[in-house]
Amino acid sequence: MTWLVHSAEQAPDLDWQASEAGGRWWWVVDPNRPGTGSPLAALYALPRLGLTRARHSFHLGRVVHAAAELGLHQVRRTLQLGQDSTGEAEISGLFDAGAPPEALRVLLESALSDLADQRANEGARVVVELPGARDAEGRSPFWDGLVRHFAAGADARQLAERFGPAFTSHLGLLLPRQSIHAAFLPEATQQQLGRPAWSPWLEVLQQTGFSDWQHCRIDDGGPIWARCLAPGGC
Repeated sequence: MTWLVHSAEQAPDLDWQASEAGGRWWWVVDPNRPGTGSPLAALYALPRLGLTRARHSFHLGRVVHAAAELGLHQVRRTLQLGQDSTGEAEISGLFDAGAPPEALRVLLESALSDLADQRANEGARVVVELPGARDAEGRSPFWDGLVRHFAAGADARQLAERFGPAFTSHLGLLLPRQSIHAAFLPEATQQQLGRPAWSPWLEVLQQTGFSDWQHCRIDDGGPIWARCLAPGGC
């Protein structure tokens, strides 16, 4: 089956927050119903991330305590706030309305090909932020166990509604620059580090070369995956 893929600067008919300027929406429609305009899936491709506002993430590292004479060897996870994805390309706005996996893959590969053409010979990578797990009420254990202590106890949804797409840019200014040792966080928060909520996009992203970049989102701990745009590497 030949899927119909479209691209434009304006978003298709989706209930979605405005995206960072400079990118393009890509969407796929049912080839048997080309005139309906209702996308089966959509995404937003941005060739250069962070040019209009700062983007923050936590790098997931480790600290090792070792002493052979004491039989000691401990590996502890750490979180370090940074802006490592600034300047890279990004895929965001992942939307799915029951599209089959092959349609998702065609859509993703179309957008990646376009990004690669725009960043030719630059050795860039493309990143994608995946939402972290939440409970039935939409609350994030990562937020409750870590972020809210630096956000004056504010509710994540209220802040997101207040600041819109710039939500995490403002949030990053409130978080500590020092390394955070995950061992001091609640167990439920530790379990959410780099753990994605289920999405039909997960398998397709892996099939197209995305893998864990050892970074996570600062609002819900969801992972940031990445891949090189060019075959020669980043």
